[in-house]
Amino acid sequence: MGPSSHAARKTVGLGLAGVLLLAVGTTSTRAADLIGVPRIIDGDTVEISGVKVRLEGIDAPETDQFCLDDKSQPRECGNGVRYQLIKKSAGRSWTCRVSGQDVFHRSLASCHIDGEDIQRWMVRSGLALSFKRYSHTYDADETAAREARAGLWAGAFIAPWDWRSRNKSTEVLG
Repeated sequence: MGPSSHAARKTVGLGLAGVLLLAVGTTSTRAADLIGVPRIIDGDTVEISGVKVRLEGIDAPETDQFCLDDKSQPRECGNGVRYQLIKKSAGRSWTCRVSGQDVFHRSLASCHIDGEDIQRWMVRSGLALSFKRYSHTYDADETAAREARAGLWAGAFIAPWDWRSRNKSTEVLG
């Protein structure tokens, strides 16, 4: 075997090593933690260090969504939920464990503030629903919120997934 074939094998070997390193790096970023103070976009989407994060397992009212309060008066529940999440966050750092991506290329993650599960807090407070289509992690918390008539459960509302479905035609016109 001549010097040129030895160099070719070495180059191929280095190329494969690079591909393996890239694959390992890509795999590890899927289960990585994002840590930082989030910018709250809406009740189930935040941005940390330029990465959009969809809070996994829950669905919160859309920012333009209205609900009825306990006196049957309309209120902006989507913006209200966003405000409550901003208030809860209070400029503190979040730790989000990324598990994948949604269809909109946002990172799916479960997030904590000082060890407290944010999604659990939101559902138990009646600010979001368990997103049963994708997860049953927060079903018991939703039941507790409904029984306590907490948050959204104190009045009347349309589930966020139904709200989006009903308002698709206005999105196209808007």
